[in-house]
Amino acid sequence: MLIEHSSSQLMAINFESPFQQVLQQQRLLLKSLNKAKKWQLWLSDRPMLKRSWVNIAGLDKQKVVHLSNLKNENLISTIEKALKSKTCSYIVACINDLNEQDKLRIEQAVSISDTCLLLVHDEPTQQTVQYH
Repeated sequence: MLIEHSSSQLMAINFESPFQQVLQQQRLLLKSLNKAKKWQLWLSDRPMLKRSWVNIAGLDKQKVVHLSNLKNENLISTIEKALKSKTCSYIVACINDLNEQDKLRIEQAVSISDTCLLLVHDEPTQQTVQYH
């Protein structure tokens, strides 16, 4: 995470990945879900979760599983299977495009699961806006 100061009233925060942003912004939720004796599943199409971020967030790194290099169709299927298995306290999945059929599949799997699902958009890093 890079913090830039451009004035005394403006602070811009750049995250290295969407997962770092989730760990920062949802820390309390993830820590409360960390107490369950279940897996914590992170899914993405590329490597984007660092162990140091997991440690800083205070999560049990022995319960955190990161599956990367999943293509979109495999990602949807993996989310669906993980939700139906009920072995995860939460799932964080980085996915950009969900069609209506995929949304329906995920919604149905969530409805029968007791797992928290966080879907994250992975948009290209934007330039920091500076005000003068």
